[in-house]
Amino acid sequence: MNSNEQYGSRIEEIIGDEIVIAMPMSKGYPVMLAQGQSFTGQFIIDGAVYQFTSKLLRKTIHPIPTWVVCLPQELKKVQLRSFVRTSAMIPVQFKLLAQDEAGAAVDTPTFNVQTKDISGGGLQIVARQTFEIGAKGQLIIDIPGSDSFLAIGEVVRVEQPQAENPIFWVGIKFIEIQERDRSKLIKYIFKKQLEQRQKGV
Repeated sequence: MNSNEQYGSRIEEIIGDEIVIAMPMSKGYPVMLAQGQSFTGQFIIDGAVYQFTSKLLRKTIHPIPTWVVCLPQELKKVQLRSFVRTSAMIPVQFKLLAQDEAGAAVDTPTFNVQTKDISGGGLQIVARQTFEIGAKGQLIIDIPGSDSFLAIGEVVRVEQPQAENPIFWVGIKFIEIQERDRSKLIKYIFKKQLEQRQKGV
């Protein structure tokens, strides 16, 4: 097994000091790992990512192919800032939040854009207009294979890759997001990362 590769799995059962997980696959074939060899894994609880080290005890075939691994002795929470951004084109609606002098909400246009990349802490959109740093807006994010969800974001970075082309890369960090929605987003990101690695991207 390549130490830099990542593979998907799921927990089937926990028995005492052992965890039964679905046998990880790579391009339709079982991942090769020797009995007694250690590996690093990650899983998600309530939107937070935890990392652990375990060891393969044995493999089983029936009723389904599985690995039986040691119950981790220690879990390490992965900080949000450590999340790796993943390239992904996801439809997003971005609507600036604005108020008049009296503090009443002002109606603003909705921009239909797509992401350039995304992480558990924010995203980068491709837009035909620029936005002020610090501007806040409502985001409706449409994750493939899941329901769309609402978040509030703040513009933290704006780049114009080509001066002659009015296309802007706008970095937005999440300042309000439900943890269940962040969890859905993280699951999508992990799945996307696995797909990209399997394709050699």
